[in-house]
Amino acid sequence: MGTTPFLLQKHAILRTDSQEIIREHVTHYLCPHRMRLFDGPRLASRLSAVSFDQLAIIELQYGANVEIDPVEESNVYLFRITLEGQGTIVYADRQVSMVQGGITVTSPCQRALIQTSPNCHNIIVRVPRHRLEQRLSCRLEQRIDLPIIFDHYFPEHYPGTVFLLDTIKYFARLTDSLHQQNAPRQQIKLMEEYLYDSLLGLFMNNYSQRLSGNPSPLPHYVKSAKTHIDQNLKQGIELETLASMVGVSKRTLQYGFQQFIGLSPKAYFTQQRMKSVHQALLDAPRGHRVTDVIMQHGINSPGHFSAQYKEVYGVTPVQTLQSNREHTTGNELANVWP
Repeated sequence: MGTTPFLLQKHAILRTDSQEIIREHVTHYLCPHRMRLFDGPRLASRLSAVSFDQLAIIELQYGANVEIDPVEESNVYLFRITLEGQGTIVYADRQVSMVQGGITVTSPCQRALIQTSPNCHNIIVRVPRHRLEQRLSCRLEQRIDLPIIFDHYFPEHYPGTVFLLDTIKYFARLTDSLHQQNAPRQQIKLMEEYLYDSLLGLFMNNYSQRLSGNPSPLPHYVKSAKTHIDQNLKQGIELETLASMVGVSKRTLQYGFQQFIGLSPKAYFTQQRMKSVHQALLDAPRGHRVTDVIMQHGINSPGHFSAQYKEVYGVTPVQTLQSNREHTTGNELANVWP
């Protein structure tokens, strides 16, 4: 069994060693599925859950070697953060590892088997397909012609990963107060739409390019702050200073960025600076070193940044520089770190 505490412990549903009981509850909160146990530790399942309308967040650990086979009628997207342990998602043409801290996404139109180890501990957001498609259609202002297909894996340092975990915690805290106050359906609907917009904007999918051409209208303070960040990627700025410059409180600025851009101001700055470094490496003239580019962007921890960069782009900054033909021709030694 794992050692990481349950984030949704306050919303615990059950602990059980019964395969039938855990399968029934996971079916209720996530989707219909077939469940298979392998040799190893006996089943010792834990389940916590919060739900709104058709949106649900569950935290799950089976405590055994398990294979889950969602049935074909499971019309839900599952955004899965692995908090501890490991697992594998098996598609017809590939396998995707569940890695601690990373996010895996399974789409209803792509059949997949989900295999987990005894200590695999996931927190999962269930998003109904029809609700996400409705939201996408609304954003694009037209009917969609193909199902939404997300990239299968997003690493720990991907900007959307931190956002999703923070949003899960926020939704969990709100659950009790919303139910106690008998919150109107419209309020819950707005919360869900905010999450759907964020998932579509943050996590790469086959509509990402079209969505980038149809952004939501930005409030003046978000637009001003975004412009300032874009123009000062090599300097950085404190949140308090940025909020003061655009005439709002830090809380208002944070909320505005999350609602309309899908990232916190800090995460947006990190994302844009990394893109800037990536492009600078691709465009670097002969004689430039990776260290030169990184330091020009005000980055003081090259090793840490290099690890984050590789998580996002799948290669190191050095390898990106080496792909720059103009830079490497006749000057291969300039690629190395000093």
